[in-house]
Amino acid sequence: MAAPPSWRTELLGSLQGQLQLATYLAVFVGFTGASSVGPWIGQRNLIQNNATELRRSATAIQACLSKGGTTDPAFVQQELLLHSSMRTSLWVENPDRSLVLPQSDHLEISDSAIRASMQANPARKEGQQELIRLGERLYLSELVQRFPSGASLWISQEVSTNQRALSDYLALMILIWSGCLVVTLLAVSWLVRRIVQPLEQLNTATDQVTAETLASARLHLDRGPIEVQQLGRTYNALLERLSLSWSQQRQFVSAVSHELRTPLTIVQGYLNRTVKRGDNLTESQVRGLRTAEEESIRMRRLMDDLLDLSRGDSGRLAIANEPVQLADQLEQVVDMARSTLNRPLLLTLPLDPQARDGIAQADPARLRQVLLDLIENAEKYSPADRPIELVLRDEPNDFAVDVIDQGIGIPEAEQEAVFERFHRASNATEHSGSGLGLSVVKLLVEGMGGTIALRSRLGEGSCFTVRLPR
Repeated sequence: MAAPPSWRTELLGSLQGQLQLATYLAVFVGFTGASSVGPWIGQRNLIQNNATELRRSATAIQACLSKGGTTDPAFVQQELLLHSSMRTSLWVENPDRSLVLPQSDHLEISDSAIRASMQANPARKEGQQELIRLGERLYLSELVQRFPSGASLWISQEVSTNQRALSDYLALMILIWSGCLVVTLLAVSWLVRRIVQPLEQLNTATDQVTAETLASARLHLDRGPIEVQQLGRTYNALLERLSLSWSQQRQFVSAVSHELRTPLTIVQGYLNRTVKRGDNLTESQVRGLRTAEEESIRMRRLMDDLLDLSRGDSGRLAIANEPVQLADQLEQVVDMARSTLNRPLLLTLPLDPQARDGIAQADPARLRQVLLDLIENAEKYSPADRPIELVLRDEPNDFAVDVIDQGIGIPEAEQEAVFERFHRASNATEHSGSGLGLSVVKLLVEGMGGTIALRSRLGEGSCFTVRLPR
């Protein structure tokens, strides 16, 4: 039994797997790129917007203090309070490092944010913006202007709220993108299976095509890509050509076999009469005529096999089943076979008289042909001193006839194909044969409503079991 294909073979070795993998990679790269670039762009735009807003507020107070000066603390505090808000803090740093802050109960001024802002710009460089993180809060600060008096105007704005809003938005977007990714992958899998389905139908239809189904086997593709539908039409056209060719071949084989059978029968008859009446023939001439007669018999049997197969293919095989006493038939077969065999041929019948006289449904002539063919097959592939045995068994639902030999056996890997036409086992090298005998046997047994099975072990022998209905 073949091992199941690995996941790597399933993924990379099939068209469906390659399409799914390529699409999955494209979708994954696209969503990953969008989810990576999106937050970076959002963060960058948010910082730019905060910087623009900070610069706008700084410009407004800068203009006011430039006109009014920074020497009047009351004026400075009033302007600082006017331009400050809950998120924006303004202060003035005097030359002596003292600070002028807006005074209001409604403003929340963070001393740590002010100190961190000034520490981040020790060189007191005008226009330099710094992003400062204090715990969970984020501040954007700038030294707006240094006045002639030596005072410096500072501004700081809390941007944590905007950052949290952006983070929540991005988390929501990632969740939405993940859902869309799953839905997209499922949709891609469905589409790929739908695209590949006609090819799977083609594969299934091809696997089921046999010589008997060539005339009726057709592939119906109502949906699918144009290329696949074209492939289906080409495949159906091929089946029609094969069916026509097979039909013509069967007709030819049937006609040739029928035309050759009569001349071979006449030749065999003349050879037999010549041998019997040729009193003036030498011993070598008699041997030559006997050889010619045996070859004509072999050729006629080959023609009979071809005719049976041809008639079986066309449904014209003549089999007339009737009640048959199997013990009598087996005794006749043994008597006929012993006249040509140079080895022991044993017959084993049931001990129970009722089973011994059992009646089966079969065609007597065809049954004898089947058993003689099996005995001949056993004789070909068995050592000369080994016996062949016929055993009749009474089974609950049918009768079984075993043809047992002690020959070379059949390799296990080839036993399923032993009934196929023209098949010969790989170890059957010493005897010639057409490879049709067992296929004809199977055809006749099934035509009588029975079955045939094989048990064999290499080097020990084979057992062919014919089962016939009651």
